[in-house]
Amino acid sequence: MKKYLILILLILSLSLTASACSGRRLSASGWPGLTTDQETAYLAAAQHVYAVNLNNGTLRWKYPSEADNDATFFGAPGLTDDGQLIVTSYDSNVYSLDPDTGNENWSYTEAEDRFISGSLVTSQGIFTGSADHNLYALDFQGNQLWPPFETQEQIWALPNTTEDCDCIYLASMDHHLYVIDIDDGSLRWQTEDLGGPIVSKPSLSENNTVFVSTFANEILAIGPEDHDVLWRFETKDWAWASPVPDGDQVYASDLSGTFYALNQETGELEWQIQPGGRIVSAPLITEEKIYFGTDEGAFILTSKDGTIQRNQTLEGKLYTSPVHAGDLILIAPTDNESLLIAYGEDGVKRWDFSPSE
Repeated sequence: MKKYLILILLILSLSLTASACSGRRLSASGWPGLTTDQETAYLAAAQHVYAVNLNNGTLRWKYPSEADNDATFFGAPGLTDDGQLIVTSYDSNVYSLDPDTGNENWSYTEAEDRFISGSLVTSQGIFTGSADHNLYALDFQGNQLWPPFETQEQIWALPNTTEDCDCIYLASMDHHLYVIDIDDGSLRWQTEDLGGPIVSKPSLSENNTVFVSTFANEILAIGPEDHDVLWRFETKDWAWASPVPDGDQVYASDLSGTFYALNQETGELEWQIQPGGRIVSAPLITEEKIYFGTDEGAFILTSKDGTIQRNQTLEGKLYTSPVHAGDLILIAPTDNESLLIAYGEDGVKRWDFSPSE
């Protein structure tokens, strides 16, 4: 219970409920979800989705025009090839918006609980997991492609896929990783119990090794052929954020605020830093640099050998992963007057966006 209380009070403003039958459960409140195209940043931030001009940080539109207390948006929006913006909501609905105007195209309303994450958008359809334990597969008109795929617990993690596998990689709070056929929703394989809830997107290397973070204080690598655990790395605290493979390394973090660089093949620790504050979101990895944030408002830039090049403290908390947009690095703070801040790669602030503008 102590760890739950720490998480409630100091991290995410989560609510905790107890059940004599099912034990302790978490219920998420959320933090901003962010994605971009070449001209616009799309920010899901509580009661609205905002479209923000990347050139100057001005508002293009917001959805809905008037706040609805039943609808809150936190999952990162997804863009389809046919020109739709897909957003998920805590009102248990999936919405398709026109990315140019914010007008609603359609909504899917059959889920029975909230959508914590955004949607995985592929050329085959839209795939999103719900707190009602189900993965939903939709076509681009909002119709079900196949019946919902059910897990044993809530799904908070964004699904993932690769170009050479017609399948969906799905992590659940039931401690399992599932691989699902993208065409019919059938189960191809699943792992053994991995020891703890998984709440972030599974990541894949170039050879389709899968990396996951768990609340059992571990980062795990799962083999692409036999599906067994290749290695386990013990973290200091709950591992929340998705691991990110890059080159020969995997970058990971935990709620102690430790950031790790692990050998991708062996899981051995190559270096670690602890700049201050808990880390709940995946880092942004560029060709030469690593960007990530903490709940103490620290915006960190390191080299790939772990040398901290900048540690800038901002007002609020940084729960959302930084996003690279052209020559900009975007961050979306929580508890800050600005919902979105754009920096140049040189670290100089270019603009910020506040909903009052």
